[in-house]
Amino acid sequence: MPLPSVLKPFQEKGEKLLQTGKVKEVEFSGETYQVKVVDEKNPQGVWSFLQFDKVNRLKDAFCSCEESGDVAACPHLAAAYLYIFNKSRQPLHKRFEKSLWNKLCYLCAEQMKFEEVKFRPSSKGIYTIYANRQQIFLVQSTTKATAAQLKHLLFNRYKETEETSLKFSNLSPEEIRRWKEGRPSPMLSYALSFWNDLAKWLMSLQEAGETYQIDFSYTPQGIPNYMSVKFPTLYCKFYIPHTHLPLIIPALATVHSPLRLYPLKADPNIKITYDKAHACFLIDSSKTPPPIASSPSLSQSFQLGSWLLVPFKGFYPLDPLGLLSSKVISQAHLAQVLDENLAFIKEHLQGCIIHEGSFKASYVIAFDEQWNLHIQCYVHCPGDLSKPMSQLFDSWAYLEEEGFYKLEGLRFKEAKTLVPAEKVGEFVQQHRTWLNTHKGFETHVASLEALLNYKMDIEKGLLSFQRTVATQEQTLKTKDFGAWIYIESQGFYAKNTTPVSLPLRPGSFLNPDQIPMFIRNNREELKVIPGFFSEKQPIVHAGLVIKLTKDEHILVIPTFDLLSEYTLKEVYFFDEFTYVEGEGFAELPLTCRLPLAYQKVVEIKPEHHLFFLEQELKNLKPFIKSLDPRLTPPKELELTVSTISKSDFNTRGWYTVNLEYTSKEGAVPIAELWTASKKNQRFKFTEAGLIDFEDKRYDWLKLLAKKRLDKRHNLLTLSTIELIRLNALDPIKEGKKEKNYNHSSSFNLLKELIEFKIPAEPNILGLSCDLRSYQQKGLHWLWFLYQQGLSGLLCDDMGLGKTHQAMALIAAIINHGEKQKQKGNSYFLIICPTSVIYHWQDKLAQYLPKLRVSTFYGTHRSLDEFQEHYDILLTSYGVWRIEHQLLSKISFELAIFDEIQIAKNYRSRLYATLAHVNAHMRLGLTGTPIENHLRELKSLFDLVLPTYMPGEKDYREYFVKPIDKKQDLKRKALLSRLINPFVLRRKKENVLNDLPEKTEEISHCGLTESQAILYNNVVEQSRQVVLDKLTHGSQPIPYLHIFAILSYLKQICDHPACYLKTPSEYKLYQAGKWDLFIELLKEARESHQKVVVFSQYLNMLDIIQKYLEERHIGFAAIRGSTINRGEQLKRFNEDPQCEVFLGSLQAAGLGVELTAASVVIHYDRWWNAARENQATDRVHRSGQTRGVQVFKLVTKGTFEEKIDKMITRKGKLLEDIVGVDDHRLLKQFNRDEIIELLQNVTPTSLQEN
Repeated sequence: MPLPSVLKPFQEKGEKLLQTGKVKEVEFSGETYQVKVVDEKNPQGVWSFLQFDKVNRLKDAFCSCEESGDVAACPHLAAAYLYIFNKSRQPLHKRFEKSLWNKLCYLCAEQMKFEEVKFRPSSKGIYTIYANRQQIFLVQSTTKATAAQLKHLLFNRYKETEETSLKFSNLSPEEIRRWKEGRPSPMLSYALSFWNDLAKWLMSLQEAGETYQIDFSYTPQGIPNYMSVKFPTLYCKFYIPHTHLPLIIPALATVHSPLRLYPLKADPNIKITYDKAHACFLIDSSKTPPPIASSPSLSQSFQLGSWLLVPFKGFYPLDPLGLLSSKVISQAHLAQVLDENLAFIKEHLQGCIIHEGSFKASYVIAFDEQWNLHIQCYVHCPGDLSKPMSQLFDSWAYLEEEGFYKLEGLRFKEAKTLVPAEKVGEFVQQHRTWLNTHKGFETHVASLEALLNYKMDIEKGLLSFQRTVATQEQTLKTKDFGAWIYIESQGFYAKNTTPVSLPLRPGSFLNPDQIPMFIRNNREELKVIPGFFSEKQPIVHAGLVIKLTKDEHILVIPTFDLLSEYTLKEVYFFDEFTYVEGEGFAELPLTCRLPLAYQKVVEIKPEHHLFFLEQELKNLKPFIKSLDPRLTPPKELELTVSTISKSDFNTRGWYTVNLEYTSKEGAVPIAELWTASKKNQRFKFTEAGLIDFEDKRYDWLKLLAKKRLDKRHNLLTLSTIELIRLNALDPIKEGKKEKNYNHSSSFNLLKELIEFKIPAEPNILGLSCDLRSYQQKGLHWLWFLYQQGLSGLLCDDMGLGKTHQAMALIAAIINHGEKQKQKGNSYFLIICPTSVIYHWQDKLAQYLPKLRVSTFYGTHRSLDEFQEHYDILLTSYGVWRIEHQLLSKISFELAIFDEIQIAKNYRSRLYATLAHVNAHMRLGLTGTPIENHLRELKSLFDLVLPTYMPGEKDYREYFVKPIDKKQDLKRKALLSRLINPFVLRRKKENVLNDLPEKTEEISHCGLTESQAILYNNVVEQSRQVVLDKLTHGSQPIPYLHIFAILSYLKQICDHPACYLKTPSEYKLYQAGKWDLFIELLKEARESHQKVVVFSQYLNMLDIIQKYLEERHIGFAAIRGSTINRGEQLKRFNEDPQCEVFLGSLQAAGLGVELTAASVVIHYDRWWNAARENQATDRVHRSGQTRGVQVFKLVTKGTFEEKIDKMITRKGKLLEDIVGVDDHRLLKQFNRDEIIELLQNVTPTSLQEN
């Protein structure tokens, strides 16, 4: 395959890369290609980009390799070009357009209305599409490698945009606008679809020469309706509606198919004649009968558009010309018809001959008196195409009385061409090579210049030419055509008047800077001048020595190694040519050529350092013999510390350090770099190597205040957070040891900081619970943060006791303050979601009973006595958002943000107000794996550790884009190092040995205002009937009636829609217990824990089920009416996508196993604690591999709270009566207790605005 001239030098290397399979990935869209090629130098591959014009000529090309210079040519581009053409005249994109694979996949996309196809995962690797119960498509991988590739194609296709996809490169602005509006054209929808990628995959398999087999399935009538193709690695089956067959048929010519395409045999009823007067074919097919032949096979044929199908055999064209219906083939179409249907035309053409073979087109050239140039084409003899009836049709000629000839070597479209005198010079320039084939019109220079000799004036550097013999051109007829002079019978002589390339005229001379270009442009002509070129080149090697001067100027010094006989001779340089007096000019070989700008000593001043170091130095790399190490970045540069000690610069948490950057070449003190950065220098030349301050690793220096640096002793004062951040971004290593200094204590101090070691155990006296070992480790981490004036994020899985660790920290801080005899009280702030306020109230009262808690919440909230009578302020995010100006006036020792992910939206008002929290330490609690959401991660860090993370723009450019878009593993690891010191996350599976088997928790919530109204209405309605009977001790207690009333109240506590029996309208109501449930469910799912939910009310289960369905959360359910119980249980226990199990206590409380779960939520309390325990044991039983956490939801201030206390009080008695009807359990309560149950309530969890 011939390459374009620019790529020809790399033909051999390109072919080798192609033959050895180094072309790995090819992406194309229209005429634009992106090709990945690997080789020994680039094992990861380089990308070659090529673009062609409409006639398949290379329009533009470049490569990401170092070999591709300004001329955009390299072996990778050559290999890509050869792959694209694959020994064909047509490039890949044009072959693809006509391919069977493209036609089939486009028709499938069309059948699916160009909508996105969603395949279901398949364990067998077979994927199908059905429409109207008809299988449209099937695809199957047959090897593991293609199985992975197919899965990626079906399920992991990245979203293509203008920035990420080549497919947008050839679109018009209108097309892009329509795409942005969500209404792309069918062709663009197809190009961006799975179908297009599949078609290209099949095409690549065929192009790679893989064997394949095509088979058809047929209707009873013999019409093909399915086509299957089987490659060694891939199998596809396509449904083809008979209406689409005509669109597929022509593409069968591009493959080996059992159904062939046949030419239609000659038809005696068709007659074609040539109309000389109008230069067109006339077609007489009026007598042509319907195309059914006498052959038995043809008699069973079917007409499909312009094709005739012979079942199980193939297709015949009904109209081979495509123009029979018009009866006339005009002059414009005549050549195309002859090229595409020559055999058919020969068979039916009457009264005219089409000659066999090809004939060379010849030309006659002559000037007229006005010097216009006349060019006439002829076939046999001059003038045969000028006869009245002769005609030229592109590459076909009709000669009067002779017939049609196929011509080769046509230069012009018309038989006669006239070039006006003023255009002759331009014409000669364009057709110079062609004119050389016509005697008397050749283009040449040598016949004149052969009479010249040259002289080189070394002192002035001038090259001149003199004529030795007079010419005879004065006797010949001549004409000046600008750049060319015509001499009769001799041809055209070049006359170049530009200052760069001078003509070879006697008496002319050239300045030194004009000589190289002149020699390049006239190399062949100069060869005839005696002694102009020397056969010997004096230079054997050339290189550059690059040094740095004392005043920081860069010197580039060329060095040349000469042949021994030239050591005493003077050698002069004219770019790539050398001159030795008495020998002539010689061209330097490529290996000895230095860049033109550096053939003499060049001094680079500081103002030009940037361009030289960023651009030039890279280009000069192949020529460098010696390079000053201060001018190149070190391969390995480490941040090292020689001394570190605690500082009294400010309060606690400050250190004085002696830091250097160290490489194999040497070291540079931080003070030296800080000084350079403050001068806004881009580069600093150091003993460690070249330091480029554009590198992000040095950004911390630029932000360092002058007062932090002792330049004389190279001592730097850093806070703990700065030191930790610096170590994360640029790990600090032990450096050189100073004399008379205790290095062991210094390096131990560094180790304590890096490993978060605490000098003394925190005292948690006053905390009424024991911490497990992993919780103790969590406290140590929190205590280190507090001691160092830092903050952090505790992100343990749900159930690992984040609340307990936070309370332990509160106890430690209080005891530390008492020990230090600090003046004044320490105040603590806890902000949490509304749904867990009661949870915090309960836990603080239970485990920190001596601390006074003020719950700043509700419509009657007040701060009047807080600082005098309270230690802890407990409030909700909603209240903080409203009251932040008031609350931010209080200085807190510790602020705890529970479920901090609620504030992840940095544009929200809540986020803005939380930034005003006035606290020495901020602790965020969440069970969500925050590291997976990069922007949210920064938001949460900015709340607890303001200024720690990079600014918005730097963070986006340095972390978000590289990680999200490019999957940059190095940046991901760097971000992990940056956040890890301040994020503690343990999963349940990491601490299994330290987990209790089961923990139970009463989780309180409140009634909303609407719930309280409903609740009180039910109580009031029953008051007269029931309470009167209860207050009169002589009347029996109406247990059944009371049980019904309490059941109503329980449903109201669950959710108003449960009581009103309108589960589908659950969004119309607010409920405190619902909010708490959603919070628990969310935390469990974020910790990847499965959840079992029990309720005794089917309407409540309906509400939860509807919520799960709306959010596409997988679930299983068992109720009394469930038939396929086993299937539901298997799905929950085995399917990782099934996250929730819903069950009624009656149906699922016994006889089932739910050990896949580790969280149990009793949405409503059972009267019988034993029944609840039996249900819980469905999860907490043999086979459970994770600790089980049980939540029992109780509405505060209602009969639920009262009955919970009564159940606790009577616990042992109630456990002994398992199996007794629930309403009979009421008999365990006396009259006063039942009257207490039926009291009015007030709303306790008003929703804030």
